[in-house]
Amino acid sequence: MGQDLPSRTEVIVIGGGVIGCSISYHLARLGITDTLLLERRQLTCGTTWHAAGL
Repeated sequence: MGQDLPSRTEVIVIGGGVIGCSISYHLARLGITDTLLLERRQLTCGTTWHAAGL
């Protein structure tokens, strides 16, 4: 169910936990939309559930 990765991107964020999602969100708010967020399975699948923010 994975998707092909793009051949190029401006920013790569590794980890789809609270911090990775926050970084991607704030970059988009700054106008940097050419980003790729990588997570091994699905967003927040790791220990993110321990954090109350997501």
